[in-house]
Amino acid sequence: MKKIGLLRENQHSNIAVLIPQNIRQLKSDAEFYIETNAGLASGYTDEDYTKAGAIIINSKSELINIADVILSYSAVIGNEEINSTKTFVGAYDVLNDYSTIIPFQKKGVNVYSLNLLPRTTIAQSMDILSSVASILGYKAVLIAATISPITIPMMSGAGGTLRPANVLILGAGVAGLQAIATAKRLGAIVRAFDVRKASKTDVESLGATFIDIEGAIDNSNAGGYAVEQNKEYMEKVDEILFNEAINADIIISTAKIPGKRAPLLISEAAIKAMKPDSVIVDLAADTGGNSALTQKGKTIITNNRITIVGDTRILGKIAKSASFLLANNFASFLKHYLANNDDDEILNATKVITDGQVTNPRLIAEIENL
Repeated sequence: MKKIGLLRENQHSNIAVLIPQNIRQLKSDAEFYIETNAGLASGYTDEDYTKAGAIIINSKSELINIADVILSYSAVIGNEEINSTKTFVGAYDVLNDYSTIIPFQKKGVNVYSLNLLPRTTIAQSMDILSSVASILGYKAVLIAATISPITIPMMSGAGGTLRPANVLILGAGVAGLQAIATAKRLGAIVRAFDVRKASKTDVESLGATFIDIEGAIDNSNAGGYAVEQNKEYMEKVDEILFNEAINADIIISTAKIPGKRAPLLISEAAIKAMKPDSVIVDLAADTGGNSALTQKGKTIITNNRITIVGDTRILGKIAKSASFLLANNFASFLKHYLANNDDDEILNATKVITDGQVTNPRLIAEIENL
């Protein structure tokens, strides 16, 4: 029977990619070992895991030594702790940051990244990107609403009527759609833009207005993700979004391209022309940002009083909810992994390193283009 280990994340992540209910579901298929306090920041004690059937291990290195398969979201692992007989499963963002897996490569281990899951029906229950995007889209609107000095819904009282806030959503994938839904629930007037024409129906179904800019390149082989656009189209986008930005009280930007820098959608000129005290929450900050002035991991206030949030640790601030979603994704993948060999579409797509060698075609292509 395979021995599965769960690592404790660093203090800024707080995510637990297995929770006690997953262990109860899978304990007939594997033995489970949990690094002490691995779930504490997400609301799960060592006692909770023990009651579910797991064994608590006091140190990271001891757990790695015992387990055959080691799970984490983004736990930092030192070279000295990696054993060459092991398999690591995580949310390694290898297409955007290859350096995250170099220590694993040097030690000759096997590595799977759930960030590379194929967009198939079978893999849907394992889709960590959708889980993360959904919860971040929701939280981004709440962060902006808290920072903004204006109310979101229209409110009438003895002193008069407050108009509803104008919210602009850039990118209408999972994060963007959740941001639209949240902003609408709060009573905002919402407008949204995405290069993918197919997203118009989703945007309008949530009650938002879709900003239609003709001329986008749409790649049916991109698995539903946006692709890079040509210079002429982006110039048109820049002009139209300039006018949208200066009318917005809040902008939530979520646009990303797998393996590429996030598209620049809010120019410096647009930011300088925005209304004072407007707020931008840039969920693409970790890959360069959709805003020209976004600073990764920081919140800044410009000279004209525009707050730009580039926080890359939002997920860890909603750890309990995030852990619930991600743990179910990881458990679904783990169940599939335990029931299949490597000659499988999902395992082939997510396997990054085999015995220390990079074997994932998508990653190989990215490395060759560096």
